[in-house]
Amino acid sequence: MARDAASMTSQRPVRLRTADGKLLSGVFLVPQAPNAVMVINPATGYRKDFYLPFAEAAAENGWAVLIYDYRGQGESARCHPRRETARMLDWARYDIPAAAEAACQAFPGLPLDIVGHSIGGQFAALIDPSLPVRRLALLSASSGYWGEQSAPLKYFAWAFWRVFGPAYLLLRGHIPKGVFWRGEPLPPRVWADWRDFGVNPECFRDAIAELGLTSRYEGFTAPVRAWTPDDDPIANPQSVRWLLERYENAQTEMKLVSHEDAGRGALGHDGLFRSKMADVFWPQVFRWLSQDAHRLARSG
Repeated sequence: MARDAASMTSQRPVRLRTADGKLLSGVFLVPQAPNAVMVINPATGYRKDFYLPFAEAAAENGWAVLIYDYRGQGESARCHPRRETARMLDWARYDIPAAAEAACQAFPGLPLDIVGHSIGGQFAALIDPSLPVRRLALLSASSGYWGEQSAPLKYFAWAFWRVFGPAYLLLRGHIPKGVFWRGEPLPPRVWADWRDFGVNPECFRDAIAELGLTSRYEGFTAPVRAWTPDDDPIANPQSVRWLLERYENAQTEMKLVSHEDAGRGALGHDGLFRSKMADVFWPQVFRWLSQDAHRLARSG
């Protein structure tokens, strides 16, 4: 059945226009008769293609899915990273809201489910509050503060913020992909915002307040569930709880995923999205996201 559903799923490239006039590269995965729309907010340094297997599985289960690249990342990059002026806060106040808006405009009348990976979960509340959000799934999303991360990674994170990152900016003008950073190259102002969040958790709240967007978190009331692997050194229970507390008026809960019980080897910070988890984990996310729809169908 999944193979038949996949054959009826189409991919539609799209350009997303942000409120400040930037164009982002995205792809809609659309089943024959979608019953909901999903937006996947990526983590720092991850291209939209990384989320394609998860998106394809979601489309097979009835979602029209939007995957996209933030400005300065992947196919949304328009110049060399050292010349890119984008900030991480631009992802928050412009890119994530634009993706949610585009998804709802493309599929009017359908409920919106959001999946946020890492920083994509931190900023998920910053969308237009009038959009029909049904549920928010956070996968390996947390505070990002180095002091709450698990050893030995926390010590590397401290060195990345204080030593390696500044050295790369001085010598290269950006954070290149390489030994110390394996994600997409990061523009200097993106890294600077990320560093601020990484060295002091209060900087995140202060930055959101300075943008005048604190009310977006206060007004976010859709159910929120966070999943994180027990071997994720970044999104561990302590740092995940910090993020859930930002969604103060939503019903929130956390689920710890045992990598041993899953039987698929190490998971780390991105393993929940990898194809090896397609049969043992992804169905949990899809069932939870569609829980309200199933309940309404039974009551009808």
